[in-house]
Amino acid sequence: MGNRAGSGENTDPYTLLVAADRSGASTLHGACLVVIKGSRIGSRIDLDQLPLVIGRGASADFRITSRSVSRSHCRVFLNEGKIWIEDLRSTNRTLINSRPVERQPLQDGDQIRIGDAALKYLAAGNAEVAFLAEMREHVIRDELTGLHNRRHLLTTLNDALINQRSADPASLSLAIIDVDRFKAINDVIGHLAGDEVLRQLGDVLSSETRKDDVLARIGGEEFAILMPGHSLDSAAATCERLRAAVEAHRFVIEGHDEPLAVTVSIGVAQWTEVMKDGSDLFRDADELLYRSKNAGRNRVCA
Repeated sequence: MGNRAGSGENTDPYTLLVAADRSGASTLHGACLVVIKGSRIGSRIDLDQLPLVIGRGASADFRITSRSVSRSHCRVFLNEGKIWIEDLRSTNRTLINSRPVERQPLQDGDQIRIGDAALKYLAAGNAEVAFLAEMREHVIRDELTGLHNRRHLLTTLNDALINQRSADPASLSLAIIDVDRFKAINDVIGHLAGDEVLRQLGDVLSSETRKDDVLARIGGEEFAILMPGHSLDSAAATCERLRAAVEAHRFVIEGHDEPLAVTVSIGVAQWTEVMKDGSDLFRDADELLYRSKNAGRNRVCA
């Protein structure tokens, strides 16, 4: 049997003894609200700058776009060192732990119902913040490439369209990217090689996109880039740069003698005032992608 140093207590000799972390760095986090149910599940609202308003409207500091949420649903504010929440005469009320409230201080672990969304209040120092942040990454990331997934892209697009209603309608573009003849790669070299191509392709695309753009793998060999602030001409130029970067890259596959030459076809469309929702933007970009394929692949159609 082992002996804990200085304690006289027997310990299991086959278990690694880990030194205690006395820095506190892994457990100290600021107060926040985390969405645990609803379209923005996993999102975190840091409460270091108060007051803030939660609601559906474009003027809200944190927007939840469900129609069950009022435009200005509730307000979070600081009073005498405590964080409070106040209902702003919302249609469906603000509930804390299933009870409707007008104004109430928040306690660590409180669950707040705002329409059909639910949020959890985590006080400063609650170690659950780091866990929930990690879980959010699992929810919004594609496991193979590490890029954002389709769900996150659609949520971001929905948020961006709220902003578009009060901004320049020609400043939001969407590109859909498809790997040319990807089925042949899987059939001839194998699915593991196909997965490696997708991983490397994700890296190439990431290196050529802006920080504000949202790059996602939306299924199979299809990727998409949401480009806020891009006119159609700007987005098309960005996509041409992406296409050329992929064509120039040599995809080295373990066990395969020669590097692979891979190309992509891209369709890019911009948001216009005649569109009703994000599905219209997706449809236009998808139609342009197939026009690119039919025109001979390895090109951009905008």
